[in-house]
Amino acid sequence: MKHAALTGSYLLERLARVPARVEIASEFRYREPILDPSGLFVVISQSGETADTLEAIKLAKAQGLATLALCNVDNSSIVREAARTLLLRAGIEKGVASTKAFSAQVLSLWLLALYWGQARGLLAGERQTRELAALRAVVSVMQVQPGVHERLHRLSKRYLHGHGFFFIGRDLFYPLALEGALKLKEISYLHAEGYPAGEMKHGPIALADAELFTIALMARSTLYDKVKSNVEELSARDATIIAITTEYFELADDIIQIRAYDHPMLEFFEMLVVVQLLAMEIAIRLGNDVDMPRNLAKSVTVE
Repeated sequence: MKHAALTGSYLLERLARVPARVEIASEFRYREPILDPSGLFVVISQSGETADTLEAIKLAKAQGLATLALCNVDNSSIVREAARTLLLRAGIEKGVASTKAFSAQVLSLWLLALYWGQARGLLAGERQTRELAALRAVVSVMQVQPGVHERLHRLSKRYLHGHGFFFIGRDLFYPLALEGALKLKEISYLHAEGYPAGEMKHGPIALADAELFTIALMARSTLYDKVKSNVEELSARDATIIAITTEYFELADDIIQIRAYDHPMLEFFEMLVVVQLLAMEIAIRLGNDVDMPRNLAKSVTVE
């Protein structure tokens, strides 16, 4: 949920010019936070029963903040606690590792950013038309491309070992890198981490070798040359590179090619499908139950 919140913070600041700060609920209530009583406190939960998130919204209400819940379950504890609710309506999420709920959370936050941007007079004319056209296109973008899925199935057999995965991206694709790493570790039980691509040289690059698998989210629409430079640094240190991109990249050991788009959120949503399918294919090859991963609970009701 925090990865959706981080994505939403980029969108809210960019489209609506609303300052947004992301908090981890399990840490929030224990650091004695100072809140602006004129602010809006937004909580995000799939189940609506997440204990630390529920306690966080109670604390915010006690300090006089307006509250808004993004939730997938009507009449859940968080929905009842919040002053206002945006129901995700993603349907029952049967798997423990949330997939469609994350997609719905990001889409809802994008809608919220567009609504506030329009209400504040910041979105109009050609820019508004472009945003709405991209929003409507998400449904077709997220349809699984059979050729891409088949390629992921074939590639997955190469990535069942090694000492870990780095998912890297910039801007909106940094929280997507975090989400991709989370999904992989949840269902494959392999070590995976997400990093801002620009931070690799500040320590993590020390781990680079042929057994470090780097999943590079190389969005053409967003800081492509910067990400390319970061990947070149990793390749020079013999890291194995799996590039998710729209075009050929000569330093990639494997390429997962997505369609070209003129809007970063469309690249975001197609890459989202790719990283989820990659995690699923690797987990299946390892013989894991992707719907019921070990040690995880569907709803975290204790802190």
